[in-house]
Amino acid sequence: MDKIIAFCGLICSECPVYFATKTGDEELKEKLAKEYSTDSFKFEKDDMTCTGCHSIEGVNKKMCVECPMRQCGMEKKLTHCAECNGYPCQHIEGYVPAGSDNRRTLDELANKR
Repeated sequence: MDKIIAFCGLICSECPVYFATKTGDEELKEKLAKEYSTDSFKFEKDDMTCTGCHSIEGVNKKMCVECPMRQCGMEKKLTHCAECNGYPCQHIEGYVPAGSDNRRTLDELANKR
């Protein structure tokens, strides 16, 4: 599988929700819903469906549909936020902490521009 990178630097192709969706693994979706749920925010098996944030349909409604990085990247027709001349912006600073795996991914990509 090719490496697919979300606007925020998440490697979709390594994400268990993306994998469960692509493979149709309903047991994994059930397991992930339990793992991702908290006392204040519950996920159901059906919430564990995602075809990547670049998709028009199939975007995880509880996690990604309202994402400001996704909305901005879609408007600018970017592959990921590191392609933007304004990187890192307030969205990245607010949602993708310096030193996180996602930020390292984006920083590496930005350094290649």
